[in-house]
Amino acid sequence: MRVYIETYGCTANEADSAGIRDAVLASGGAIVAAPEEADAIVINTCAVTGHTANSMTRAIARFPGKRVIVAGCMAVAEPERLSGYEVVDSAGPLPVVRALGLRPGAGLPVAMSGRTATIKIAEGCNGQCSYCIVRLVRGRLRSVPAAKILEAVRRAIDAGASEIFLTAQDSGAYGLDTGVRLPALIRSIASMPGDFKVRIGMMNPFSVADILPDMIDVLNLPKVYKFAHIPVQSGSDRILKLMQRPYTEREYSDIVASLRAGVPGITFSTDYIVGFPTETDEDFCLTLEDLRTNRPLKVNITRFSPRPGTPAASLPDLLERTKKERSRLLTALHHEVTSSYMQDAVGSRRTVLVSEKGKPGTVISRDASYNMVVIQEDLPPGMRANVEISAAKTTYMIGRRL
Repeated sequence: MRVYIETYGCTANEADSAGIRDAVLASGGAIVAAPEEADAIVINTCAVTGHTANSMTRAIARFPGKRVIVAGCMAVAEPERLSGYEVVDSAGPLPVVRALGLRPGAGLPVAMSGRTATIKIAEGCNGQCSYCIVRLVRGRLRSVPAAKILEAVRRAIDAGASEIFLTAQDSGAYGLDTGVRLPALIRSIASMPGDFKVRIGMMNPFSVADILPDMIDVLNLPKVYKFAHIPVQSGSDRILKLMQRPYTEREYSDIVASLRAGVPGITFSTDYIVGFPTETDEDFCLTLEDLRTNRPLKVNITRFSPRPGTPAASLPDLLERTKKERSRLLTALHHEVTSSYMQDAVGSRRTVLVSEKGKPGTVISRDASYNMVVIQEDLPPGMRANVEISAAKTTYMIGRRL
């Protein structure tokens, strides 16, 4: 059997597609690079926003006359929009593997992209966010046993991985159902032989709060990037309550401050939703203030869109032009923050790990704090280099090799 796979959305979907790939290859089949060569086409979908779901329907419709299997979040959350296609009824690789008439591959799937390995450490989420369709699709938290994760990391390192990306719907919740929490898992991975760095995936404030001292410890380990993705979503406590996010902006800021104090050089990523139902100008100004105060270097900004089956879908929606204007203002402030940080780095020296090829004649590398450093040389991924930061753009640095 020849199978063509297209993957959209998050890194958890990438890991699911790796599981489908493993099953195809283990059965003696082939993964093909072009849809016209395939006996079956798998579209692994995302449905996080209404705009995304609309783009999914267009992507799926591109293969008339072919056997198309629709998987992922949209297949589970909005099957009524996919009539005429073969739709799996639950998330993850196994439903697709069964639809193809195959058996699962052995071991936890590893999604390799160059020298970066993505490994899914848990499925589902214990959150109750009122806007989120993903939690309805993925269900409650189910952590992968640590032994399986360590075996997958071992395989990734043996295959040449220099970066290990641990992903989940909420990495900070890992082990709440098994008793082996995230810091213990990371210590085990970081103690493994090999030259590699670990990037920890998104951790919700409410899941990282009770393991904060241990997280400070592991984020200082040499093999772990000093980087934390912790989504705040809004700077307004009133909006956070409507979102059913169980923390205040002050509690989130305290987490950031504790990590900054305990992990020198740490950088942050966060997420904001603008235009949540009933969000006022005052609420939005509090979000701007949160960005000014906490100064994350990577920001994901989403304009609210109601998703079917979620409590927030029943609330009165804001005008789209209001959402667009707030998104524009928040983006502009974010660029001010990052530009200042990047410019301050010019003249500094740091050790970087080459992670992937960039534009022709360049490579993308990461320093210890996961800052992107572009080097204008053709270097092999996995190589370490000492660089001086010679220039800076809005969201990345340019390094000259010493």
